[in-house]
Amino acid sequence: MDEHMKGTYFQARRFSHTFDRYGITSIAAIAHDLGKKSCAFVQYLKADKKIRGSVQHAIGGVIALRDILQEVQDERIIMAAAIVAGHHTGMPDLNTVFDEKIPDAPPYLKAIPELSQTEMQMIKDILKRFPGLPLGGKSDSKSSFAYKEMLMRMCFSALVDSDFLDTERYFDYGKSIKRQGKAFSIQQLDEQLQNYMLELRREAQDKEINRYRNEVYMACREAAKQPLFFRALVVPTGLGKTLASIAFALEHAKRYNKKRVIVALPLVNIIDQTARQYQKVFGKASVLEQHSQLSYTDDKGESMERARLAAENWDSFPIIVTTTVELFESLFSNRTSKVRKLHRLANSVIILDEFQKLPIHVLAPIFQALHILMEHFNVTVVLCSATPLSFKNTELVGNMGTPVEIYENRNQLFASMKRVEYSQIEKPLTVSELVARMKEHPAALCILNTRKDAFYVYREAIRQKANGQKLYHLSNRMCPDHRKKVIKQIKEDLQKEKPILVITTTVVEAGVDLDFPTVFRAMAPIDSIVQAAGRSNREGKLDKGKVFIFELIGGGMPGGMYRKGTEQTRILLNHHGTVVLHEPWIFEKYYRSLYTLGGDDLLDSYGITSLKPFSFEKASRLFQMIDQNTVSILCKNYQDEDGQIERLIRMYKEAPYLTKEWYREAQLFAVDEYVDSSFFRENQNQLEKISQGWYIWHGDYDMKTGIKDMDEGGD
Repeated sequence: MDEHMKGTYFQARRFSHTFDRYGITSIAAIAHDLGKKSCAFVQYLKADKKIRGSVQHAIGGVIALRDILQEVQDERIIMAAAIVAGHHTGMPDLNTVFDEKIPDAPPYLKAIPELSQTEMQMIKDILKRFPGLPLGGKSDSKSSFAYKEMLMRMCFSALVDSDFLDTERYFDYGKSIKRQGKAFSIQQLDEQLQNYMLELRREAQDKEINRYRNEVYMACREAAKQPLFFRALVVPTGLGKTLASIAFALEHAKRYNKKRVIVALPLVNIIDQTARQYQKVFGKASVLEQHSQLSYTDDKGESMERARLAAENWDSFPIIVTTTVELFESLFSNRTSKVRKLHRLANSVIILDEFQKLPIHVLAPIFQALHILMEHFNVTVVLCSATPLSFKNTELVGNMGTPVEIYENRNQLFASMKRVEYSQIEKPLTVSELVARMKEHPAALCILNTRKDAFYVYREAIRQKANGQKLYHLSNRMCPDHRKKVIKQIKEDLQKEKPILVITTTVVEAGVDLDFPTVFRAMAPIDSIVQAAGRSNREGKLDKGKVFIFELIGGGMPGGMYRKGTEQTRILLNHHGTVVLHEPWIFEKYYRSLYTLGGDDLLDSYGITSLKPFSFEKASRLFQMIDQNTVSILCKNYQDEDGQIERLIRMYKEAPYLTKEWYREAQLFAVDEYVDSSFFRENQNQLEKISQGWYIWHGDYDMKTGIKDMDEGGD
């Protein structure tokens, strides 16, 4: 115990020294396992048969801290007590620690203070040696509470990670060694990027688009030298935003002592593309890709094992590419497995790419958290987008203020980069009329608002027999592995300039590097229309790409803010015409209208920012970026080439329990579905439940369109 306490203490101090100047993490590290001094725990260790969790110990450290609190009134003790109480089960609401946890503690833990005099004296010494917490925040009392909440989350993360790592070092030293990688330093990564960019420039043709790309890249380099921690990079699609933003991050990290770069994106398919590009420049040893649909079992090598372990706590990788869901749900979670990585956010650059896709209903708590990270934890936040958004609306979201734009002349750049011409088809179209219009173009992309619409348009295109054009369908009724392969084939056909028609849902709208001469887009929110236009004339090979906006007779529409955004866009286009889609002021007008429409709770639908301070358990339960009322359905009859699905099903039947690795690999071959959908209700006989939130689909799977249920009226 003494050895483990010291190992955890020194590691936790190292993890938290830049943000915890008050000794909270150190106090928690000393107290976290004091409950193991009980006679009951000693007997548990000696027993032949052990039932994990049968003997409580975490609350023993809290009892020892309460005794110190009765002698020394200091809020750091209260904060450390909550951290100790939750270091296995999750951090509780602060008001329950002494009022509920201690009264419910088993009698054998009451002797802990007498058995822990040495450790209790160490804690008293820390209280004297470190300064006390400030009484107020920089602006008001609410921000003070928000800061202290974030400080507790960070200290909790540092303790939990240190506890895990020190325990692992003792029980499985080989695993501990595998965590250590050969990642490059920030300085070395920046040199690699500069060399890569020099090579790109040598090979690049002297075209206007390449001159703009270089201009954006150099602007990022220059802006990174300034000590401004809230920035925005908004440039048109195809101008190298992915590399330009990482150039800013690395240059800035060198100058302002940042330890890592975290790139968060809204969609998994964009993450895969971004991670591959970064790994090409920096190597796999320096770039960790983490999302639910990534399997770490594809490669049994040492590097893959290190990546799998690093996904737990973001250690040893200077560049992390992940989802916004993973980032922000971890920030608001109280669960140990989720929060374990949080202390790695301190002293980092966070790039939020396609940030306009952040769900509006949780914008207020997200921006509040980002504000605290920037103000107190040496974090720089960069908002990236290819949509010409106005940042005057950030004043509506918390107290973030307005980001300083990296590329100052972006309005002029958007004006110069008008690579498409928008047209609104006046008369609403039937499915048959839409397909007939598409067939007039050798290569066209059509984006619909729902899976059902995409399916019916695709089926009609088959019926009409396209003019020698190859037909493709994409939707989230196809599993991720299937979509990935289809997108690869589409890219190859476009490269060879083959005649193709692609009918899809919004799954290709952001970050998928497709370049069509013509795009058809069903009426949608204004940012979705502009994102769709980014799939046309992306490389500037044409004078102008064509983007047709249409209304589909009988077409579906997602509800909520998507529907409201579509209604606002329809009003604006009817009044101003499609020419305004090239004008930045229209986006300010659009978002201001949208935010005003939603009412007071629009930006914080779950009331996270109004919770009683230190309500960690409640915030974790309430905060949801996406609707959690879904299940994952493993597509048994999807024709995977390597027999992975068959192996996964065999493992499910034979294994006593399913591991995280199983779920992660299975996600590649699964489709998410709402439990209240007609598909889920009407196909129970084809669905086999295998665990909470997981099913096997025994029905048909079409290698063109995915799970087959549309003909029976599924949505």
